[in-house]
Amino acid sequence: MPTSLPVIMPIIFIALLLLPIRLNNQQMKGLAFVLWLIGGLFLAFRGVYFMVAAPEQPDALMLLGLGLIAIAIGFGKGKFVLSKTSGKNIERIDQFTEPKRLLLVYSLRSWIIIAIMVGISVSLTVFNTPLLWRGAINLAIGFSLIISSLAYLRALSPANSSAS
Repeated sequence: MPTSLPVIMPIIFIALLLLPIRLNNQQMKGLAFVLWLIGGLFLAFRGVYFMVAAPEQPDALMLLGLGLIAIAIGFGKGKFVLSKTSGKNIERIDQFTEPKRLLLVYSLRSWIIIAIMVGISVSLTVFNTPLLWRGAINLAIGFSLIISSLAYLRALSPANSSAS
């Protein structure tokens, strides 16, 4: 699997910066959900790929155990840390009174968090971290993004839309 995430992220950022499209609050929350979910799925699948392809060839029980630990850590980070970030971003988007440019889909703080997560992934490659551990870390980060993306999905539900 190619390490394309570091290449794709700047392209997405530049596209969001340059495109003159403006979105309303609901569309912004939808875009935030899709980007957060796609990033999470990409990292989670990449993590599983690395773990399975690891030359260390762990036995199935160790691989399953490490995968479950990574998922548990990702769940905790997603539920208790990144969901707060998503919630604050939803509140920020709800304050918009008119359609905004795509780049404003996330706050500066969220863009920094995204850059840190991409940086962690890149540093694991640069420092030649064993694939098994690189995969577990990517799986944990990816799963945390998937879990925290659900805050956007809840904000998009019809029950919440009519309350706004």
